Amino acid sequence: MESQPARPPRYVDPIRAQWRIELRAAREALTDRPQREARLVARIERWLGTVAVRRLGFFWPTRSEPDLAALVARWLAQDPSRIAALPVIEGEILRFAPWSPGATLIKGPFDVQIPDTAERIDPQLLLIPCVGIDRLRYRLGYGGGYYDRTLPVMSPRPVAVGVGFDCARIPTIDPKPHDLRLDLALTESGTL
Repeated sequence: MESQPARPPRYVDPIRAQWRIELRAAREALTDRPQREARLVARIERWLGTVAVRRLGFFWPTRSEPDLAALVARWLAQDPSRIAALPVIEGEILRFAPWSPGATLIKGPFDVQIPDTAERIDPQLLLIPCVGIDRLRYRLGYGGGYYDRTLPVMSPRPVAVGVGFDCARIPTIDPKPHDLRLDLALTESGTL
C-alpha cells in the first residue's frame, strides 16, 4: 500500500491567531455569562420565529460557546416536520448529522460532540459560532476554515447566521478572499 503524500501545512495568520486568543479569553472571563446567554438565546429564539425553516444546523457548545441545545429542542417541539443537525467534519468540509434531544453523541474531531449516526441532511439555515464578528458580518472562527469551504459547495446555500457574545465584536477581521460574509449575526444586544 502506497503512503499518502503529506498535506501541506495551513498558513496561520499570526494576527488572527492573537485575536482568537484574546477573544476567547474575553468570552471565558464573562462574569455575567448566564444573563448574557439568556438574552442571546431569547434573541435567537425570537428571530427563528420569524423565518420559515424546517432544517436547521447548529453547533454543540465547546470552548465556552453559547449553549443552544434547549432552544433547538423547543424549536423542534413546535413542529414535528422540523429537523435539527450538528456539523460533522468529513474531509475538508462539514456535513450535518440529524440531532434531537436525547440523541447519542460521540466525540468527533477537535473533541466536538457529534451525533452517532451516518445519516446526513442539508440544512436551510446554519447557526454558526463566532470567535469574532466584525461590523460587516465577517466571522473569525477557530482557523480551520471549515465553514468557509463548506458554504460555497452547499446547493442551495443555507442562510448563514453568526452567533456570539458582544465581546466577540471587533471592528474588522481584515477579510481575505476566502472569508465568507454571513447573512446575519446575533449577539445578546443586537443584530448585525
